[in-house]
Amino acid sequence: MIFIFAASAAISPGSGVTAWTERTVATALGVAAAWLLCVLTDRLRDLEVAPPAPAAAAGMRPPLSPGYAPLQALRVALCAALAALLAYAAGWSHSTWAAIGAVAVLQGAHLPGTMHRAWQRTLGTVVGAAVAWVILSASPSFAALLLAVAVLQILTEVVIGFHYALGQIFITPMALLMTNLASHGEPAAMALARIYDTTLGAAVGIALALALSSLDERVHLARHHGSRRN
Repeated sequence: MIFIFAASAAISPGSGVTAWTERTVATALGVAAAWLLCVLTDRLRDLEVAPPAPAAAAGMRPPLSPGYAPLQALRVALCAALAALLAYAAGWSHSTWAAIGAVAVLQGAHLPGTMHRAWQRTLGTVVGAAVAWVILSASPSFAALLLAVAVLQILTEVVIGFHYALGQIFITPMALLMTNLASHGEPAAMALARIYDTTLGAAVGIALALALSSLDERVHLARHHGSRRN
């Protein structure tokens, strides 16, 4: 997904060599700051504590076959391209958001994970877009926006590991606020665009995940829902 984020930034037109230089230097400074912070705080981590062994989940599918990775890569590429092209054909201004939404729901290794990611990402985006609209409607200063982005980033890191939908509630306004810092836009229009693009991306992701799934994946999905009902 990092590549899609980078491509999204590259799509924005620049004003020449000066703009390219400024963006490159800004990116390099961000990388340097992150590297320095990691070096200074690495000693605070307790590397001798072994992580707990993952519990074997009932009903999980067997290890993936060697040919799964290339197939999944093609599936993700096709899904991202289709979602972006559909959003572009609809005249939406942020077609890459649809590609990001499509790729995000395909990160699971099995169909139940894809389904859960799709609805969690959609619902989380709706709530997160509303949060961004409230913040931007107040016409905050640059310092206030920067503080809001920092707080949302911290909250994202805290919750994303155990609840994907809740994480999206914080990721979405963070992304919209950062987009607003780069190019100011009308809050309601940005929020609606994020919802439309994410919903389209999730729908395309589900459709292609089902259409290109194997018989084993569909049987696993049926068993998963059967165990949930029981």
